[in-house]
Amino acid sequence: MRRLLIATHGRFAEGIKETLNFILGQTQAVDVICAYVEPDFDMDRVAKEQMKALSEQDELIVAADLFGGSVANKFSEYISTGNVYVITGMNLPLLIELVGSLEDDRSTEEIIAEAIESAKEGVVNVNQVLGEALDTEEDDF
Repeated sequence: MRRLLIATHGRFAEGIKETLNFILGQTQAVDVICAYVEPDFDMDRVAKEQMKALSEQDELIVAADLFGGSVANKFSEYISTGNVYVITGMNLPLLIELVGSLEDDRSTEEIIAEAIESAKEGVVNVNQVLGEALDTEEDDF
């Protein structure tokens, strides 16, 4: 079984999961970690608990907020197990694509690659797009 873990500094993970639930309905295969919200938060312990919960057949996709951040770094230590995948710089289009693909027959690598493309396409300078559209309209006159 494939699972998605949204792991961020602060409460970003909670908020983005709420948005996923709003858009997609209840997302059962998605867990969250809101790192360092509680004073006694222990990233090492929390990561170990996540890993213990996985069976040998399970795959865990970790969507973290920041490349090089402590959350992503901790889960990167488990990549060598062969069933943990870490993606950083997440956004809503990435997560929507991942959630919609968790039960696909495609490989996890394929699913992640497609989700990353969706994430990139989801970052748009709307001013530039509208400016180009207006320029095109003016050229038509």
